[in-house]
Amino acid sequence: AVLPEAVLNNGDLVLPPRISRVNGWSLPLHYFQVVTWAVFLGLSSATFGIFIPLLPRVWKYIAYVVTGGIFFFHLVVHLIASCIDPADFNVRLMKNYSQPMPIFDRSKHAHVIQNQFCHLCKVTVGQEDDHL
Repeated sequence: AVLPEAVLNNGDLVLPPRISRVNGWSLPLHYFQVVTWAVFLGLSSATFGIFIPLLPRVWKYIAYVVTGGIFFFHLVVHLIASCIDPADFNVRLMKNYSQPMPIFDRSKHAHVIQNQFCHLCKVTVGQEDDHL
């Protein structure tokens, strides 16, 4: 997980990743990403290789079309979501993703974002619905 500040974990200081993630393909992958792709591939294999072939002949073609459409739609949405940079528009304009990720200091500020200003990126960010 991307941590905005250094935290203590069982007495050890855990620092945030050195380089900011750009999207869902940025390394290192989170284990949730690996699990979701494995589940998708497993369910696809089981559905199209085992369950649908066991259906009566009349239902096979309908099941392939309907299930195939649902799986394809999910795959497209999953790929789009993985490719999107979730950062605020102003952050994307100002941030250099090759620079080390800043460490948040709670002794200076209570929250990362206060009054629409990000203390990590040093930019003003918009509200969630500003860019819709």
